[in-house]
Formats: sequence, C-alpha cells, structure tokens
Amino acid sequence: MFDELLVISQGGQLLYSWHSKSKEDDDLDDDLISGFLTALNNFATQQRGEDIKSLKLKQTTIIFEKYDELHQKLTFVATTKNEELIELLHVVLHEVMNQFINLFQDKLNREFDGDITEFREFDDIIENLLINYGLDVLDSTIEKINKEKTLKSVVFLEPNGGKILYIHAKQYVSKDKISFLVPLLRNSSKLLYLQNLNQKVGWILLNTIRNEIMLVEVRKNILIVYLYNLEDSMEDTILNLDFFKTEGKYVDKPKKLGKIFDRIKFNQNIKEIYLVDLLGKIFYKQSLVNDFKYKQYIPETISFLTASKKSSKEIFNRELMCSTIGGQDIATICLNFNNFVLVLIGETTNFNSFQGIEKTCINIIEQLILI
Repeated sequence: MFDELLVISQGGQLLYSWHSKSKEDDDLDDDLISGFLTALNNFATQQRGEDIKSLKLKQTTIIFEKYDELHQKLTFVATTKNEELIELLHVVLHEVMNQFINLFQDKLNREFDGDITEFREFDDIIENLLINYGLDVLDSTIEKINKEKTLKSVVFLEPNGGKILYIHAKQYVSKDKISFLVPLLRNSSKLLYLQNLNQKVGWILLNTIRNEIMLVEVRKNILIVYLYNLEDSMEDTILNLDFFKTEGKYVDKPKKLGKIFDRIKFNQNIKEIYLVDLLGKIFYKQSLVNDFKYKQYIPETISFLTASKKSSKEIFNRELMCSTIGGQDIATICLNFNNFVLVLIGETTNFNSFQGIEKTCINIIEQLILI
C-alpha cells in the first residue's frame, strides 16, 4: 500500500503529509523530501520540457500527479515499496487529488498564507479511502496467501469495467474470466438487492462442488476477489444426486418434489425456503415466519444463479454447489440442483461465514442422500 503521501505546492511548500503505520516511527523530514522532489521535478520540466510521472529508487517507487487548475499549483506524491501496486495506487492517488481539491478549493484558489493546520482534517478522508479501495486489508491478505494453504489468490477489480488493478496469486488465475464474470455477478446481485430489496450488497460467495471458493467483497470503489481451495470435496456425492444425474426428472412431478423436501430438517436460521426451476416456477415453499415476502423476487434470483453457474464453470471448470449474496440485513443462498435451485433466505448475521453457509448446504445434501 502507500508508504507516504505528500501534497506539495508549486513553490515546494509541504501542505499535507500522511504516513502508513509502518513508517510512523521513522525519522522522516517531510519538508526536506518535498523540497528535493520539487527541485527534481522543476529540473525535469525546465531541462526536458516534461513532468516526472514516476521515479524508481532501489526499493521505493515514487509516483507523481499534478493539478494546475487552481491558483496554487499542486503536486500529489505517493511512495510504495511494492511495484506491482502502481496501477492501483495511481487510481487511488487520483481520488485523493479529487477529494483534496474539493474539500479545500477555496483555500487553494488564493495566495498561500502559510497556514497548513486546516489540511490535517484530510487524515479522516485518507483513512476512508484506504477502506473504500481495500488497502486496509492488502498487506494482511498478501501475508495469508504467502503463509497459508487455503487462500490462493486475491484480485482487486475496478467495479464497473472489471479492469484488474492488482493481483497476488500463488496459482494460475484466469484474468480475462475474472475481469468479465465478477462484474456480471455483482450486477446481477445488485439488480436483486439494491433495486428490489433496497439493500446494498456487501459480499458474494461461490462454492463449487469440489470446494473451491470465490469470495467477492464489495467495497465502495473496488471489488476484492479472494480465491480459496479447501481440502474437503462433495463432488461425487452431489453429482450422484438424482437432481444432477437426470435431465428434466421431477419437472412434471411437483408433488413428489414437495414430499421429498417436506422431510428435510432445515437450519432454524432459515426464514423462507423455495424450490424453483430455472424458469422461476415454484415447486415447493416453506416459511418459518408465516409469510412469503421473497416470493416476488424469484426471477431476479434465477438471474443471479445463472451468472453464478456460468462463473463457476468458466473460472473453476466446475459445477456450482451454492452461491450466496450477503446484504445489509438479508442473505440469499442458492443451492444448485442443476434443473432446480433451492433458495434459502435468512439474516446476514446468521450466515456471515463461508464455513457456516457450506455446513448448511451440505447438511441438506446429506439428508437428501438418505431419503
């Protein structure tokens, strides 16, 4: 992530500085650094007729962004020791620049008065930006990938276009498929939640039948994609279920389906249950809260399931076991049965770990095997 962030005026005055926690104890002279960088940039401008965009030291990369549309001409500078982060940090630095200018535009559009105390309030905005872009978890995630067995990769994606801004992986990741399919997943979940349930999507979870997992954390300005490989696999068990083995079986026998699922003991945290086909026809339903509020949103749920199945097949080359949306209050679990989907509705607080979601789905599958 960022090591340092500096905002420097055209005359070399340091207006604002921020340091990561790892740098807080270092004896750094920000004024000396800003003066040196200003002199270096002025030299490049005068001698070469061009600005410095980046500077590579032995271990540190320094990136520059200029803003000259106000009375005070500014240079925004960020440093990092992770060269692979440059593309992501350029995006973040642009956002830092926009927010700094918006907040202090009046002060910056007049002669510098020497008072920089007002700029300290930008600290809170920096902390929020680190969270919005996922930089608060970046270092710890890299450490987990390097040390642990289950977490294999992390990808930082631009939310709308799917551009990959950063990737750290110890196994092959299909960048093109991640870039295309993850925004598709996010958009289908957003259609269901934001437009129908009036809730923001916090995360999306995909589990394959071989226990490969993709967790998409939805931040304000970034999508963080975590790819896991767990050891336990339900592949053979799930593929041997009648729902997977026989195309079209049970479609004309809704009563038989109902009797099967009447015998299932569901997790008490599940509030509404629907078994539907891929056209949205409901074959079985059960409510533990004496209503069926979610029934009207089945078509949008099928759209999310379709995107989930495609993502599982394209990214992992595996059938989907289940996919889940975690909203502010409501969690939707889609347990895939090939021709059907079992939709489980509960509170997000009760389904906020992929271990718990997996346990709920496997419990249902194990009961179906015995029926």
